[in-house]
Formats: sequence, C-alpha cells, structure tokens
Amino acid sequence: MPQTFYDVVWIFIIYAFIGWCSEVAYAALERGIFVNRGFLNGPYCPIYGVGVLIVVVVLTPLKDNLLLLYAGSFLLTSVLEFITGYVMEKAFHNKWWDYSDKPFNIMGYVCLKFSILWGLACSFIMLVIHPIIFGFIRMIPHILGIVLIVIIMVCFAVDLFVTVSTIIKFNKRLKLMNEIAAKLKVVSNEIGENVYENVMNALEKKEEFKDTHTELLDELEEKKENISNTLQETKEKFSEAAEKAKLKKEQEELLNKYRQLYEKKNFISSRLMKAFPDMKSKDHNEILQKLKIKNLRKSK
Repeated sequence: MPQTFYDVVWIFIIYAFIGWCSEVAYAALERGIFVNRGFLNGPYCPIYGVGVLIVVVVLTPLKDNLLLLYAGSFLLTSVLEFITGYVMEKAFHNKWWDYSDKPFNIMGYVCLKFSILWGLACSFIMLVIHPIIFGFIRMIPHILGIVLIVIIMVCFAVDLFVTVSTIIKFNKRLKLMNEIAAKLKVVSNEIGENVYENVMNALEKKEEFKDTHTELLDELEEKKENISNTLQETKEKFSEAAEKAKLKKEQEELLNKYRQLYEKKNFISSRLMKAFPDMKSKDHNEILQKLKIKNLRKSK
C-alpha cells in the first residue's frame, strides 16, 4: 500500500510503462508488427498506471481473499476503461477503441473478454508483481527518486500537450476535408445540372426544328427577330460558358486543396491511427477511415 505521494507517483509511472510494454507485446502477437501503442508518444500508457494504482489502493485490504480480489479487479478496471473511453470520445470526438463487434460489450467501450483478462492480470499483479515493484521503489535513493520523478513527469506533461494539440489540429483537418468534399459534391452537381440542361435544350430545339422546318419559307419576314433572338441566345451561351469555366476552376482548386490535406504528413497523427486501428470519428468518420487505409498502406 502506498504511504506517501512519492509512492503513488512511482507506482503510476512504473505500471504505465509496464502497461505500454504489454500493449506493444500484444500488438506484436496479434498483428505481427511493432506498434507504439498508447495515447501518448512516450513509452507509457497512463490508463494502466491509474488502473493499477486504484486497484492497489482499494483492494490491498482484500488481497488475501482471492475471489473478492478478482471481482474487485474485474469491476474497477472495467469502470475505469468505460469512463476513459467515454471521456476521451467526448473530449476529442473520436472513439479510440471499439468492442462493438465483441460479445457482451457495453457501448463498445468495454467487453467481457477484456474485463476478464484485466481481472486476472490485476489479481496476478497484486499477489506476485506488486510486492517486487514496491520493494524496488523502496530501494531507490529518495533524492534520486524525486529527481527522476520530476524529469519523467515534465516529459509526460510536454508529451500530453503536444499530443492533444496534434489531435485538435488533426480533427480540424478532418473537418476541413469533409467541408471540401461537400463543396466538391455541390460543384459537381451544378456542372452536371448544366450539362443536363444543355442536352435537354438541344433535344427540344431538335424537336422544334422537326415540327417547323416546313414552315420556314413562310416565316422569312420574322428573320430579324430570329437573328435578334439568336444573338441573345449566343450571349447567354457565352455567359453559361463563363459560369462553367468558373465552376470548373473552383472544382480544380477544391480538388488540389483536398489532395494536399489528404497527403499531409504528421508523425503523431499517423502513429495514433496505427496504434488505434479501431478508432472512429464521431463527426468525420468517412474521411478518417480513408486516411487510416492510406496510413496502413504506407506502413507496410
């Protein structure tokens, strides 16, 4: 049981690192590749540090009762994972993991399979691993321990700031790409409608010509009026052509801007898409999935 704030911070740091190692090992076994797992860039997963710390503080008095220890570990870690997933989705508008395809899940944030595993893992940690870890913490010279804590936590704070800033920028990029895609659709529809109207007008004139060509000789006296009408139509056609050219130019500009955003490189956002393959965007998921596919192809 941690006795001081010093103990609490060290427990958090060590288990955050062990959790990161576990995630990397799991990804290596499941996907056959190295993935820097976790929300942050450094070798730590804060949710593991918080989770084990809660289990240690709450369940140390119950560690001699294996059934209560397991049940408590199962419940506490499941609640933590649910709250973390829910809060992160609300804060960043992205669902970082999704267990919706697994049986006995709750809103995709937790599922029975991993809750069972967390319960077993925490029980093992409490009975076997934590006494060794806590003994190691006690062996660290206090002054050295404080210095290391300050250095590690400063790096952690900087990492958190950089990652959150990158995610905010990434979400703005997704939003902008989504807006450009919507504008492209509108411009394409306008161009298509113009083409449709021109085709229909040509067909109508063709039909009119068929109906009236026998009477053309009788209508020569109206030639002036027809010429005037023709000039007006020609002017309108030039105006339509200019509008089409404007729409075409707008379409090309939007496409270029979309391609630039699509090809934009960022190490942190690329790592996050690789680290969380099930990540979904609440507002711009179609664009996010396209970027994830591109990122996956480049990583192979």
